[in-house]
Amino acid sequence: MAMDVRIGEDRTLHHPPCAAAALAALIRASGRRLWLRVPELDALSNDGDVLAALKSLALSSPRADLRVLFDDAGRAVKNGHGLIHLSRRLPSRLQLRQTQADDADPRLCFAVADRTGLFQAPGWPRPERLDLCAHALPLGPRRAEEFARTWERAHGSQELRELHL
Repeated sequence: MAMDVRIGEDRTLHHPPCAAAALAALIRASGRRLWLRVPELDALSNDGDVLAALKSLALSSPRADLRVLFDDAGRAVKNGHGLIHLSRRLPSRLQLRQTQADDADPRLCFAVADRTGLFQAPGWPRPERLDLCAHALPLGPRRAEEFARTWERAHGSQELRELHL
């Protein structure tokens, strides 16, 4: 199910039935910046449509700014994860960081596109609701500021580094 999202234009709050489809739609609508906050690297960030949209956005411009903040990557490292592989192939365009212990919050799952587009799935992986809005004011910019502050305190994960033998 393709969703039509136009960042900065439509203030309608949608409650889509599928988290991955909603997130992929937001990423496809992004012009340059997509910041994603997830509790762990799991099925949502490993979805084929989400990964394809991220790759397309990353390759669309040298100024593309794709960042993913996560609390835990243990299972993703153990089982393999498409987002980790994509970040290794496009390290200057897609950055992954792990939150500090005090910033970890298993209920936070959101994405901000170009500062105003917003996807939220509070309580992921069993979200209370799914929200998608192409022009979420003032919440989109607030989430972007919250993300930026947490990003500054976060660090690259040793577990995600590729081992060259």
